Amino acid sequence: MAKDKFLIAPFKSGLYKTGTPFLQPKDAFDELNNAYIFRGKIKKRFGSTYTGSASTEKLKPLSSRLRINIGTTDESGDLTVNPVLTGTTFKVGQTFSIGEEIFTIESVAAGDQVLLTTGASTTHTFNEGTEVLNIVASGALAICWFYYSEPVMGITRYEAGTLNDHTTIAFDTRFAYTYTGSYWSRLGTAVWTGDNYDYFWSANWDGIDPEDTCLFTTNFNTADPMRYYNGATWTNFLPKFLTAGAATDHIVQTAKIILPFKNRLLLLNTYEYDGAASTSHKNRVRYSWNGSPIDAAGYGWLEPNQANAGGAGYIDAPTEEEIVSAEFIRDRLIVYFENSTWTLAYTGNQVLPFVWQKLNTELGSQATFSSVPFDKAVLNIGLTGIHECNGANVSRIDSQIPDDIFNILHDSDQIRRIHGIRDYKAELVYWTLPKIDADDTYSYPDKILVYNYKDNTWAYNDDCILTFGYCEQVSGETWEEDFGTWEEDDSTWASDIVLSHNKQVIGGNQHGYIFFITPDEATNEAVLYVSNIGGAENDELEIFQHNLSNDDFVKITLHDLTTFTGRVTKKDDDTITVGTYSNAAYLGGANIERISKISIKSTLWNPYSEKGLGVSVSSVNFCVEKTDAGAITVDYTVSSADNLSMLNEAKVTGTILGDNLLETSPYVDNEMEEVQDRFWHKVYLQAQGEFVRVHLYFSDEQMLNSDITSSKLTIEAIMLETSPEAEL
Repeated sequence: MAKDKFLIAPFKSGLYKTGTPFLQPKDAFDELNNAYIFRGKIKKRFGSTYTGSASTEKLKPLSSRLRINIGTTDESGDLTVNPVLTGTTFKVGQTFSIGEEIFTIESVAAGDQVLLTTGASTTHTFNEGTEVLNIVASGALAICWFYYSEPVMGITRYEAGTLNDHTTIAFDTRFAYTYTGSYWSRLGTAVWTGDNYDYFWSANWDGIDPEDTCLFTTNFNTADPMRYYNGATWTNFLPKFLTAGAATDHIVQTAKIILPFKNRLLLLNTYEYDGAASTSHKNRVRYSWNGSPIDAAGYGWLEPNQANAGGAGYIDAPTEEEIVSAEFIRDRLIVYFENSTWTLAYTGNQVLPFVWQKLNTELGSQATFSSVPFDKAVLNIGLTGIHECNGANVSRIDSQIPDDIFNILHDSDQIRRIHGIRDYKAELVYWTLPKIDADDTYSYPDKILVYNYKDNTWAYNDDCILTFGYCEQVSGETWEEDFGTWEEDDSTWASDIVLSHNKQVIGGNQHGYIFFITPDEATNEAVLYVSNIGGAENDELEIFQHNLSNDDFVKITLHDLTTFTGRVTKKDDDTITVGTYSNAAYLGGANIERISKISIKSTLWNPYSEKGLGVSVSSVNFCVEKTDAGAITVDYTVSSADNLSMLNEAKVTGTILGDNLLETSPYVDNEMEEVQDRFWHKVYLQAQGEFVRVHLYFSDEQMLNSDITSSKLTIEAIMLETSPEAEL
């Protein structure tokens, strides 16, 4: 009997969690995890690559971490540092490195404690009380780096210097760091005191002279001043807005948001100090005069009724809500309050240059860093949904996943962890999200919400990223650096090449790693550090604040580059076991890579439902792009029995037809596929029911196969071979 063909392509609907499943678009998906829709295709999620340009594989993870130069060894490889960092809190798991030798703090008990080491040094001790590090016989005349190992709390660019090669600057909870293009290193001597919820907001604007550029930054912690960086040093930024020396002298102590607008610097949601106490002005914008906000005379922030004020002052919004976020649409400043959205309109009047205008009275934001700008709109996340503001109206854009936002935003502290960014090349927006399970106690995000703004589709990734930023200090591949042969190189001129000085997305995590977000890369870098291995069986891996869950899969890379892959069993937020892995003498230097577990679940399919008939599916054909060793399991359910795996049932009853693997590599006996870019591969089913749902995922066996998990996955079309069944 001839079969009907039911083509599903191109894919335009993405994740769909609204409406009756069998009435959803045929290209919709009930689950789209670690995969997304891109230009009509299903693709595997983005991967990552280390920042830096280390000379060896062992040095790559080190060059991708925030670190501090604390000294150089002598000709014998000896070094004593006293103190390492005055006033710093040291903890187990922090590391030092000299060349390829890595030292790990195993204990902060009193006295000299022996460090774990991966190298040949004869002495390696650290005293937490005296802050003295003593190394003997390590690498000669080499820098000793200290990895503070705090979470990355901000990434920005200092907009000075060469066009499209601006310096990238990052922050952890204590220090600022700069990216040299080869590694990260501490920038300046400034110290901050915030916790791991105090993220950094930064903006570039004029210095004392118009040709100077300063980077203004705030972590909105009242114990820390705002600061600016002028290319050489950090300077405390405490704008005075009453005459210096007067009895009622006031200063702005800190602000949540700093932005330049209409030739002025704006401070939104301020704490202001009157010489005796700080007062929160949560609905205030304070603006400088028309000129430098750090003018030598100190007039830049004076109020309108004072001499030399020059148009500086403040204006409070007519609401008691708190200012949460702000972003520009062309020449308009959109300001998000807790439950409403406003615009700060420019009047052109030097006495009162700005006025507040309300755009929406019920849609606001609770996530300061969730705002993502576009030319004609700003996207933002609030308690009522994911919103789009075009300067005149505010509306929800998440109609395909309308309930997800209410599951995500259940904790006010966790909401502060949402960060968004636009990936221009991939045409995607990424938002870090707190854990959706309200009963879990993780303190860091474990999901990335992926939004395809071209097709208006959604997907999720499993990941732990605290903050995003852009980096222009990217080196393109050159002939001088390519030592391969023509026979070995099968790439094309346009294949996966990152152009020099391209604006590339980078992310930072809780262990102080910063890495490139790479849509064309199929794997994640190892960016979680193993502090120690212990426990009764010597198999418990200490990975502080790891954010891994039971049944995750990870790859452990030891200091000698040997690897082990296994399933995670979570002991607590700082400890896991991985399969049967154990190491009797841990030396330090091990890193963990999260392996992305793809799960793609279709909507309910039945091309005969309008005729009141059931459906039988004998096979499913997939048009896939060629890989070297890729594969994925194809499971299915029938009718509405979504929890009943028909693949498992077929195995139990012995009625399975084949192995139900979708191979994305060429079949061994098909020479033609070897020269094709894509081909159709068939998987046989025995599916009869009211509807059929297909589920593609990596099995446990596949998750342990690095050839499979490191392969790309691109599905360009799906075709069902069907026939009608009895009436519904």
